[in-house]
Amino acid sequence: MDRYEGAAHLEWWANRSTCLARIPVRIVPTAGGGTWDAAASPPLDRSESEDVQLLIEASPYFTLRCEDDVAVEVEVASSGEINHYRLSADATLDPSARAGHTHGSHGHPDTP
Repeated sequence: MDRYEGAAHLEWWANRSTCLARIPVRIVPTAGGGTWDAAASPPLDRSESEDVQLLIEASPYFTLRCEDDVAVEVEVASSGEINHYRLSADATLDPSARAGHTHGSHGHPDTP
């Protein structure tokens, strides 16, 4: 997953059954592994971009879901450019300890 490049979705879950945002992105891995540059694809309009920023401020933890349905929890930060984000895998949690884990106020049961 660290070296995956291509289409994916960023999902922000309010709780185990409610996804409040599903943003199509193109991701490119960066040096160091476990981090990606992401661009909304297609680009978000101004209102959608502001909504994503509000979600990041509420809790920066999203589920990154790739085309093959592999999912990983990532921390999302704005890169300073509209529609561009920096993603980093949440390596602080042992995958075996994630069962039933919700980060902040949201989490998805399919995220390892």
